[in-house]
Order: sequence, then structure tokens, then C-alpha cells
Amino acid sequence: MKSCYLNKLIYVFLIIASQAHGLEIKAGEVIGRHIHGLATDYQGDPVLVEDRPLIYNNSSFSQLISIEKNDYVVSGFNHQIGAVYVTKVDSESSKSLDTAALNLASVGGLSHPSAGIHTVWNSLLLTEGQLINAAEPDSFIKAYKPYFKEKSDLVNPYHYGWISEVILLDAQGQAKAIKNYALGRLFANEVIMMPDGKTFYMLDSKNSGNLYLFIAEQKNSLAKGRLYVVNRQDNKITYSQLGEMSALKMKFKLKKIKFDSIFESAKPDNNSCASKFKYIRTIYGEECLKLKSRNKKYAGLFEPIRMTAMMGASGFTTAISNMKFDVAKQQVRFNDAGKSELVFSLGQDPKFDSQFIVQESR
Repeated sequence: MKSCYLNKLIYVFLIIASQAHGLEIKAGEVIGRHIHGLATDYQGDPVLVEDRPLIYNNSSFSQLISIEKNDYVVSGFNHQIGAVYVTKVDSESSKSLDTAALNLASVGGLSHPSAGIHTVWNSLLLTEGQLINAAEPDSFIKAYKPYFKEKSDLVNPYHYGWISEVILLDAQGQAKAIKNYALGRLFANEVIMMPDGKTFYMLDSKNSGNLYLFIAEQKNSLAKGRLYVVNRQDNKITYSQLGEMSALKMKFKLKKIKFDSIFESAKPDNNSCASKFKYIRTIYGEECLKLKSRNKKYAGLFEPIRMTAMMGASGFTTAISNMKFDVAKQQVRFNDAGKSELVFSLGQDPKFDSQFIVQESR
């Protein structure tokens, strides 16, 4: 019955929208062989929510990427069960010719993909900025399990919150998605890539207010590097290292990581904790945590918000709305939610082997 219903639905869309085209790519529009914005699950079938296919509202971002003189629009759908569509467009008329959902099974799907930053190596960086509490994951598992055909055991909260990447592989529009595990599970909603191809700033303005710095080991590669949280007290800037790891090692660890394999937890009592536990207050609430030694080197990458608090780092701000890189003045500018603009100069720092390090504000 479900298969019959879906076939009728797709046929109706084909009749209504077969003539639709133009520069704006609308969700629900039939383009070539597929319905643009029809959510698909880990096996490529339509996502069913209460036995009905999920069709997104319009995309949260669209970016044009060209490869071998062929143009494609990569569109992201900011939803709990997120999606990415790749649409072939005519280079002269901008008419949409064909569209298809990118298969995301290899990365466990995406949750609330947004941003869409074009890299110098011609890929697209995406963020997953919606907070997921791995200590209490039940509500997320319930919401996300339709992607896995209602199989709750396949939903791992640690699969989400990363800086993801969409890479076009050839002129025919073949593409793949990866998650850049070396950067950490940051829940960032903004990314800035500096001209050196090694220095990256990621901002989590929705949840923790943390600003993160990633220094890649190699230019134009996110396979390995060091992650820091940027601390600000008045005009003084310091950096606390959260981890140094390769994406390959993180991916291997991801297969078996759980919250209770990183922390031992206990309930706070009047803002205090039992012996050997650390009291912290974050967006997750009040917690008493004790770091387990066997996963100490991974903790800052899987749980950067909690580890920032456990290290006593001051964080950056909780009121930032967006950030911008001023190329001409070599500054990073932040709009501080109705307050005056924050301006930080960039400069060389031998500790980081980068000339794009935030140094001071004015």
C-alpha cells in the first residue's frame, strides 16, 4: 500500500510540475527524474513520517559549483532529518535540468545542515548546528529514526554536529558527502576559512557561544589538525587546546563511542559535586562529570562544550549573531546581538604556524 501511494504521489507531481523550471529551485518541483526536496532515507527510499513522505520546505542554502565547465547547484535542507540535493543547471539559461538527492548513508545522514561555504578546493562545507545532548538522546533518536526506517538502534547521537563536506567527483554530477571528524563535533553554525587553507574559525552562536580555531596539518586538507577553543576576557585572548587527531582515528572511535565511555556522571547537590567530580554549568544544564582516562584524548573533540567548561575556559560570548572576515584590514568582525560590533585583528603567531590568529580586540 505504501509503495502504491508513493507511486501515485510522484505521478501527480510529474503532471503538475513537469513544465516548472527557472533560476529558483523550489522544494516539491519535479526536475528531470526526481522531486526536488523529497526526503530520502539511508536506503534511498522516501522518508515516511506517519506513513506519509516528507517533502521539505524550500532549501536553507544553495551554492553554485562548476566542474569541467558543467554547473551544479548544491542545495541543503535544514531539517532534523536533513538532506542535500545536487541539481544540474544549464550554464547559459540557468534552467534546472536534473536533480537528485545525495546519498548520505556513508555518514549516517545529516541533521540540520546549513551554512554552505565554498572552499578553495571547490567543495562545499556544511555545518550541523542543532544541539544534540548525547547524555539524554531519546528525543533526538525518536525524531531521527524515520531516516533508518524506524530502527532506533541505528541512530547514534555522536554522528551529528560535525562540519560536513559535499564534494563533486566528476562532470556528470556524481558527488559524495564526508564529515570532517578531525574538526570536532562543534555544533557550529558559521565557518570562516582563511586564505592560507590551514586556518579555520568555527562559531557556535546558537548554543554555547564558543569560538573554535582549527589549524590543519596540511594546506587544503581537513584530514588532521589541532582544535582550540578561543577564550576572551575583556581584550585578552587565550587559546585552550581541545584535541589533536586525524579524521581516520576519529571515524574509527566513532563506531564505539558513547557518553558513558567518555564521562562518569553524577547529580549536583547545591552547586557542588562528590569528590573527584567536576561541577559545570553549560547549555546542557548543571552536571557533575569525571573524565575517563581511556578516552581523554578524544573528549574535547566529541564533547567540546563540556570539555571547555571542565577546563575552566571562559568561552567567547553567548550573544554573537554572526562573524565576518575583513580581507583588506585583516580582521575578524562579530555582530554582538544589538551591541557594538566586536573587531579582532589577525596576526602571526609561531605557536600556531599561522598569520591569521585572533590577537586582540579594539
